[in-house]
Formats: sequence, structure tokens, C-alpha cells
Amino acid sequence: MLIRNSVQFLPYTAELVIEFVAGRVILLVNMKICPSRVVILSVLMLFIGKANFTIVLENNGYTKIVVAISENVPQPPDNGVALINDLKALLTETSAVLFQATGNRVYFKNIDILLPPTWTKTTPSLTSTHSYQLADIRLTNEPVNSASGSLPYTLHSGKCGVNGNFITLPTEYLEDVATNLKVQAKGLVQQWAQLRYGVFEEHGYPNDELLPYFYRHPNGYDAVTSSNDTEIKGTLEKLSGGNCEVNENGIISDQGNCRFVPTATEQTATTSLMSFHWLDTVIGFSEKDKHDRRPPHHQNRLCNSKSSAEVMANSPDFNNVPPNPDQVTTPEFQLRKNLMLPVVYVAMDTSFPANPNNTNQQAQNLLKRGVRNLFFLLFESYPETLVAYSTFENIDFGPEGSYLKEEYPPKRIADGFYDLGPIVDNLVVSQDVVSRDVSAVIRDGEARLRQYKDTGGSILYLVTSTDSVTNDTVIETDLAERLMQNNIKLVVAETGLSDGKSLSRFSVLSQGGYYFKRTWDSSYFTPVNNEVDNIFKNGLKTQRRIITSRKDSITASKPWSGSFSIDETLGTNTTLALSLPKEGSFTITLTNPSGEVVTLPNEPEVTNWNYPDSTVRLIWQKLADDTVIGRWSYQVAYDTTSCSSCETQPEIHLQIGSSIRSATSPALPTFQPWVSLTTSSGFVDISEHPVVIQTRFEYANSNLGGLIVTADIVLNSVVKASIPLFDTGLIVPDISKDGIYSGIFYPDTDGNYKVNLYAVHGASVKEGGRLLSPDQNSYCCGSSLPTSTLNYFQFTAREAIAFEVRNAVTGTFPPEFLPMVSDIKASTYGIDNNLVYAELKWSVPSNTMSQVVKYSEDYEQLLNNFEAAPEATIVYGSLNEIQAGTAIAVYVSAPYTTGKNVYFVVETTATNSQKVLKSRSHVVWTESNPPENAFTPPVPTTEAPSTTTQDNN
Repeated sequence: MLIRNSVQFLPYTAELVIEFVAGRVILLVNMKICPSRVVILSVLMLFIGKANFTIVLENNGYTKIVVAISENVPQPPDNGVALINDLKALLTETSAVLFQATGNRVYFKNIDILLPPTWTKTTPSLTSTHSYQLADIRLTNEPVNSASGSLPYTLHSGKCGVNGNFITLPTEYLEDVATNLKVQAKGLVQQWAQLRYGVFEEHGYPNDELLPYFYRHPNGYDAVTSSNDTEIKGTLEKLSGGNCEVNENGIISDQGNCRFVPTATEQTATTSLMSFHWLDTVIGFSEKDKHDRRPPHHQNRLCNSKSSAEVMANSPDFNNVPPNPDQVTTPEFQLRKNLMLPVVYVAMDTSFPANPNNTNQQAQNLLKRGVRNLFFLLFESYPETLVAYSTFENIDFGPEGSYLKEEYPPKRIADGFYDLGPIVDNLVVSQDVVSRDVSAVIRDGEARLRQYKDTGGSILYLVTSTDSVTNDTVIETDLAERLMQNNIKLVVAETGLSDGKSLSRFSVLSQGGYYFKRTWDSSYFTPVNNEVDNIFKNGLKTQRRIITSRKDSITASKPWSGSFSIDETLGTNTTLALSLPKEGSFTITLTNPSGEVVTLPNEPEVTNWNYPDSTVRLIWQKLADDTVIGRWSYQVAYDTTSCSSCETQPEIHLQIGSSIRSATSPALPTFQPWVSLTTSSGFVDISEHPVVIQTRFEYANSNLGGLIVTADIVLNSVVKASIPLFDTGLIVPDISKDGIYSGIFYPDTDGNYKVNLYAVHGASVKEGGRLLSPDQNSYCCGSSLPTSTLNYFQFTAREAIAFEVRNAVTGTFPPEFLPMVSDIKASTYGIDNNLVYAELKWSVPSNTMSQVVKYSEDYEQLLNNFEAAPEATIVYGSLNEIQAGTAIAVYVSAPYTTGKNVYFVVETTATNSQKVLKSRSHVVWTESNPPENAFTPPVPTTEAPSTTTQDNN
């Protein structure tokens, strides 16, 4: 479509009245050419998958906005004064533009600007709660992989009306602030609207098949994909110079080389900021009565053809928020810095030591001196780090979280150093308590430290004795995974007489540091504290990955079989741990990538946390450190003939992990999950939107592509759904092959959910055919972005994301929140016996149970009264394929009236246990005067002749 009011290409001129969008054309003001499309993706760094969307609206003003400068931005010679001033100027003007665009209702009230820890010549107030990974707007100097060039872009969930994740703001964007402040501020308002309100751009992209820059208007001419309230005047100009060639019917001959250039003056359009934001007259968002619902841009495709203002009207931000025209919109700014230092959490065992020699005064003094030396090291070298001190003893009587007694909460060591010394000096060992439970210590410590995952991580510094007990509420393999996921480094100082070390194996499983001696001595704590010092110097880095983690039941008649992969980044400390019941015989067989059966070391079977009376047995095997790269296979067999009391179908847990291959190996990929929490809340309100789950893996300065990713969604230990996460744009307004994997979940029960994520390069992660083939990228959505490849990559994260669901039973979804056909395309075949024939193509959305195509000569009927519209006849192909991601290609027919377009919409029906969910595609149409062409069903080797309703050059 073009614009609202009879926009068309006149046969005698190249002047155009039409609409376009931000930065995608040659501008008369600021002649920058931005070649393609902005990326709308989503990923947020989380602790256990929970979002840190802290922005709050108070009395018309947004507070707690965090704008962070990346470490890749070097501190300028003026210590960053000019850059910060430009940033403040941009944000101040953005606040004013937003206030005007929303009818004097909302603005930026308070903004924290977070400086990078590498900027040492500035002294802002310090913070331990902000970080670049959690910021709402992120200023970066990195080369932008997306086609947005120097323009900002928003990482987004992709569901209409759902808030996004964060805005990436290139430093280059600030260069024009001094000369073009208003335009730059409008561009940032466009991104804020995507971040906060869940609206999308109302323009197309050059050379994009699905979201074309030009599209074929129902009246037969080529129009700019856009949305505005009145005509916008301009010319069509070639990138190579001169005017574009337009024939007498308004068809552009070389669309890829053609751009619409609005004139600098005589414009009267006031909308839309999601389109022509740089025009002086454009000051607002598209409105219902002046919004063309036909152009194939993201806003129409994803929001059921609603205008931006219609979507924003449903945002909680505009509930009972009256205009306040006298409001001063200048934000208050605070400069802050996070040094990204890990929190040090000391856990001290006060039970009677396993080695009685450690109770004499000399040994106790050596212990206290070692811990005091740790505090002195931190005080002298890292005074801003947070330090906490806790104690534990006896067995764990519950409730969970109460075993580890916090004697001194996390506080800056610079403030607490002189308090901690006396606490350590007054340490008293209990003479009549001989038990301890290290599993409960680490469980409670992990729960307290997970909040620091993205603000520097944490070190759990555990001083204990051997011979720990456990009540088996915590399994070693489970807890090891949680420590790694939440950036917690375990450093253990363990002593005792026995060789039954409680934490040696666990330290390998969790990439921890382990130190053991039978008694405290003068040199014992030196290497322990040196490791802590090295962590501070080098930062916490991921050194180990869980490759596969499988928990399920097994029977004697049906052995487990599966596979796992070793890539070039892994290969040392490759371990296989199998948690089992005490009874029964289990055999593990491994086959390497060459097909050879591998004989594992005959390690003795052990028990959970090495506690002899544990009810959980552990088979613990280690592969050689020259582990072969490639795809391995395994089989686990269960034999019950050796005992009469064996369980028929016991649950077992197989975990395979590996550490970085060598000091010179590439850094391991980092894992970034995200879930769409409701705006300004810590939960998902299903009455407002569904659950969107996304993830990406960063590797070699880009995202990992070519992965198959799936999510098991668990409630009360039961898998409620297993959904594929696509890298196709099928679910979200995402470019295919960009390394962003997304899926949608529609819960029917309130509760606290957890998500297990599985990813593998180029093949199915889970047995049973529950995932798509590796070639997902043909399904949808435009050109790809640069991604990295890591052959044989495999990753498992159990309980990687956690979220609460509310209003699942009572909640109802508007159509734009449902799984919808977002990539429909149409081409006109021709007229045959007063019927018009068209080819329709789309990808099946998730959870689809059935599909139907309806038609009308009035597109408003399809959008407003769909139920009354008749069904089109399927003359070739089938609608029976409902597997998510399946490419549908059908020919349909409908009655034809001379000179009339026929419009089509696809409706899909999905179900959960309590609701029938219907959603509809964007509208497509045939040409108004197609050629006579007798319909002949196509054959596989021959393409049917056609003319397109959307020119995709």
C-alpha cells in the first residue's frame, strides 16, 4: 500500500505521494543510505531466566531507566565528557518528543547512565545492581552485524503489545546529535515504542520478499510500504543517480535500485513516527481512522493490522494516566559504574572437624589466619567488592534456605573489613556436633547468589571437613548445573582423615576449585586465596559446559540410547555421571565418532556427595583428555536379574559435561535466555499476552547459527509442553539465520514454571522426532545476518528459565497474541470461467490444529467480520499439514468481478486444554484485472505462470 489518501504513481511524473520509514531511503536531510533492515530480536541476560525490566512509570514519568556504555567504547581523551553530554542531550530531546507523541502523557523522569568499568578516570557513584547486560539502552562501539548500520535497533519478543528487551544504540548515532538532534530523538522514540509498548516499524526493506520496500497496491501500481495520515510528497531516485523508471501503470522497473525521497518542504503528514520519523511535520503514532491496514509491514503483519496508537492504548502505561501539558520533561541523570567484581560469600563449617587434630589451638589459628588473609587481600586490592560471611553445622532439618546461617550480609569489604576480623576471631567449633551437610550449604548459597549472575558473578568460598551427610534432597549433578548457569564459582578448602572427600568430584562437575589437606597448616590457604585473586584479575569465565542432561525412567526391556557431541572448544575433564537408585545393575556403552566402542576406566561406584548411607548411587566416569571431536553415541542398559527388590521403572539421570580443551582454545559460547514478563511486573499475565521464550548463544563475536533448539516447559516436575524454538522469523519479526531462537507457550494453568533448554548443531537434540529438520531457514523472513558456526556444538540447560504465570484460566487473547501466519505471500494465476485463481504460500505456526482460507472483495470484511466471509476453494495442495514450520503452497479459487481485487486471509486454529485459539494472517490480494489463463494444476517440474501482487525485486 502507499498512503492513506489515494496515493499513486502518475504516468507522467516520478513524483510520489506515499509513505516510508526511518532511515531506509536516501534522505534529503542527512544523506545517509541504510541498505536494508533493522533487526528486531530479543534476548535478555537473566538470572535463572528472570527479566530485569525495572523501568517504573510514576506520575507520568519513567524512572529507573538504565543506559549503559559498553566496555568496547574506549574512554575518550576528555574522559567522556562530550560523549556523555551528547547522550544526555539525545535522551532529553527523546523525552520531549515522546511526551508530545503520547499526548502530553509520558516522559523520561530519571535515567542512570552506567559507565564501563574500564573507564578509570571518572568517579561516579558505584553500583552492584546495574550492568551492561541488564541495561535498557546499550551504547556500543561494536561493528553492527545487523543491516541497521549506524541506526539504533530493539531486541524484541516479537509479539504485538509485549514489551521488548533492550535497545542497542551505536556510538555513531550520537555523531549527528549536535546538528540533527530532533531527528535523532525521533528515531530513538521509535525504538522506545518497540521496547516499551510492543509496536513495530511501519515500513518495508529494500530487496526483502516478505516485507518489501515497494509493494503492488490493489489498484495496480507500485507503492512504498508505509503508514501515514496524509500524502507525503517526494521523488523516486536511483541509488546510482537519476530518476527511477516508472511505466504508464505505475510499475517500477528496477525496485532494488530505487528509493523514495520525500521533499524537504510542503509536507503536512503528522504520522507516523514508526515510518517517516525524520520529517519535521511527523510528530505522532499511526491512528486507527487514518491507518491503512493493507501494506505488508511488520505492524500490520504482527498486530492484526492495528495501528500503533491502537496497540499502545492497551498498554498499562496509559491506564488512568491523564495528560499533563505543564510537565517539565527534562530527565534527572545519575552517573554510575559497576566494577563487575564477583561477590565473595564465605561459608564456614562450625561442626566438630573430621580430623580431631584440627581442633587444637594451633590449627584453629591457622584456619582463622587463612580466612583473615582472604579478607585482607580483598580489602587491599578490591575494596569495592561485596563480601558475606556465614556458618553451618549439623544436619539439614529444613526448611530449604535456613541451613546456611548468614552472620554478615553482603557488604563492601572497604566498609566491613574491621567488622569481619572479630567475627572470624570469635569462631567457635561445636564440640558435640559432628555432622555437616555440604549439599545444603551449596543449595542455600546458590539461591542467594544467583541474583549476581549478570553483575559480576560470585564466589562461594567453602571451608569444611570431609564425611558430610545428606538427606538426598539435593543431587550433585543437578546442583552443579545450577552453579554454572548462574555464574557461581565454588572454591573449596576441605580437610579430614578419610579419603571420602565430599566435594572433590562435585568441584569437577561444577568447574570449581578444590583444595584438600588432612590438617590446616601454614601454607594451606595460600593457593586457595591465590585462586580467588586470579578470579578477580581475570574475571569469571565459563570454562565448562553441560553437553547433555537427561532425566527419565528406564526399563530392563528398553535401554536408553542417544548421542552427544564434542566440539573443538571442549575436551578436558569430560565426565559421565549417572545418578541411580541403589538397587539394580546398569551398564553404559559408549561409541566414538569412528564407530569404535570405548572402554571406560573401571571407576568404583559411589554415592551422592560420597555419603555412604545415601539412597542415590552415582556411576562416575571420566573420558581421556584427548576426547575425539565429533558425534558420540551411548547406551544405558538396566538389568534386574541380580535383585528381587529392583524397581521396575526407576528414574535415572545421565549428565555428560566437558571443560575447555586448552588454554589456547576459543572461549566457550555464552548462553543468553529470555522470557517475556509482563511490563513492570515479575510474572507473565496471560490475560495480557502469552509466554515468549527466546535464547541465543554468543560465540566468536556473533551468534551461533544452524542450531536446533527445543524447550521443555515444566510445572510441578511434569513436562507440560515441549516446543521448538525457531531461527526463522516464523514466530517473531526476526530475520532468519541470525542466531535468535524463539517459541511461544500458551499455559492453561497458573503456577511457577521452569524451562529446560536443549540445543545442538545441525541435528535433532532429543530422540523421538519432536524437532524440525536442520534446514529451518527456508521458512521465513528475509535475508540472513552473519552468524558463526561451531560444528558438533551441543548444550543442555535444565531449569535455565523460571517464570510465574497468572490468569491462565481466565485470560483471553486478542488475535495478535496467538500463533499466527506471519509470512503469507500471494501471486495471481489468472481468470478462468469467472473464477480468479491465486497461489498462496505460508508457514504453519506453532500449535496449529486446523487451517482455513477465506476471501472477500472487501478487505474490511475479512478484518472486521471474518466469520461471515466465505471459504475459498482449494484447487491444488492441502491444508492438512499442521506440523509447525511446514511450508504450505496451495492454489485457491474464488468468484471474480471485473475490475475487483479478491482479498484472502488464512485463519489457523490452535488449542490448549481449555481454550480454542483462533488467529488470522495479514490480508493479501489478487490483481484487479488479471489475464485470462485456464487453470492447470502444476506439476513438480513446472512453475505455473503468475503475476505478483507484491513486487519482490
